[in-house]
Amino acid sequence: MKLIKIPYTAACQITDVYEANTNFLSIVAQNDCTPYDAINEGLEKELFSDTVTFLAHGLPFREAIWWAVCCAKHRTDWSIPEKQAIDAAESWVFNPDESSRRLAEKTAAAAGLETGAGWAAQAAFWSGGSMLAVDAPIIPPPSNLYAQAVAGCINLSAVHPDGENAKSNYLTFIEIGLRIAQGGNGKL
Repeated sequence: MKLIKIPYTAACQITDVYEANTNFLSIVAQNDCTPYDAINEGLEKELFSDTVTFLAHGLPFREAIWWAVCCAKHRTDWSIPEKQAIDAAESWVFNPDESSRRLAEKTAAAAGLETGAGWAAQAAFWSGGSMLAVDAPIIPPPSNLYAQAVAGCINLSAVHPDGENAKSNYLTFIEIGLRIAQGGNGKL
């Protein structure tokens, strides 16, 4: 399967940019392991959280944040501040400017980072610009910080509120991510 949105041909190129779990690294260490191979093997071994983190780092930031939004919208039990955080992240995807990014910052803070919703907005905020206040010196976020927030959103959205549907949610969410990686809109 061709993952046209992932700009890497080898899975190790992705794991080189973040600290992957040892079990997942053993998959990637196989000769000629492509990103698609790593995702499939991760699914087969039920390394769902690791597979999500890997895919989040493999996708370009806008596609990764869209993936977080799609997964978060899969759930319907969000509070009003959490829903506003998801909406702000979605707005940033469609209009990735500084005002949308700063709105994502505010809604992430209001929603909190205890659930996936706040992490979706945090990912949009960490997509670029400065991590400090508007009038403070510019301190850009580390280049892969948005991917960690995307993974946080998707992993928490898969297991909350009680973990009962975690495996099913993970399989659905990774399918959404694969569709985006193939150039689709992530809709099932």
